[in-house]
Amino acid sequence: MGKPDGKRAAPGKKVGVKYIGKLQKDGKIFDSNVGRAPFKFRLGVGQVIKGWEVGINGMRIGDKRRITIPPSMGYADKRVGTIPPNAWLVFDVELVDVDR
Repeated sequence: MGKPDGKRAAPGKKVGVKYIGKLQKDGKIFDSNVGRAPFKFRLGVGQVIKGWEVGINGMRIGDKRRITIPPSMGYADKRVGTIPPNAWLVFDVELVDVDR
């Protein structure tokens, strides 16, 4: 768990995360930024899939969370790269930064 007084991810704030994304069906990793710069985006403005918007909201810097995302909050019936249509996704995320 993050620092109790740490900055909290909230809609409108720019956040930075480290993550590993896997398919729930077989555990195959389809994306990861471990060993690279954090992925940064503004929470609550549609820059990422809905499952991330909901799952990362409220985290504090240093928090780690496993987010399981149904197709309706991921990529639905679309194929995206190696992610098949209607896939359940599992992301292990760590919140590493929160800006204004």
